[in-house]
Amino acid sequence: MPQSRNVVAGLAAALAAAVTGFVIHVGSQSWVQSWVAERMQGREVRPSWDVRYIALVTSIEVGIGLVILYALVRGAMPFKSPVLRGLLLGVVLLAVMGRLVRQPVMNLIVGNPLSVVVVQDGISWLLWPAICVVAAVVFERLAPEQNAG
Repeated sequence: MPQSRNVVAGLAAALAAAVTGFVIHVGSQSWVQSWVAERMQGREVRPSWDVRYIALVTSIEVGIGLVILYALVRGAMPFKSPVLRGLLLGVVLLAVMGRLVRQPVMNLIVGNPLSVVVVQDGISWLLWPAICVVAAVVFERLAPEQNAG
């Protein structure tokens, strides 16, 4: 009985979180876009390759967040292999961001050809599992789990 209660609680929490995010996202889009357009009027944004250096340095934020998340959940994962743990974490993160199924489905519905969807979303499908595997493998090599007993 407690197991089914947890399933119901999980589904209710997932639904509440999804609705909250959807309402905030959709409700803010029109006014945010017009607000930004007003403030950007008359300004020119030029492409700059120099921003890649800032992007490289600040990407440590993602790495730190992934390592903290991995350290928190690694003991609860069904696998001992850091590669499998990293892949699982990558898939979970894709789902959390809506990039696993949601974004590709929406891209297809708005008319993008399947080949475009596969290439665009395929980058995310490669990127997140890859960086999660790297984070898990390096973390486990440097800080292996201590086996009780």
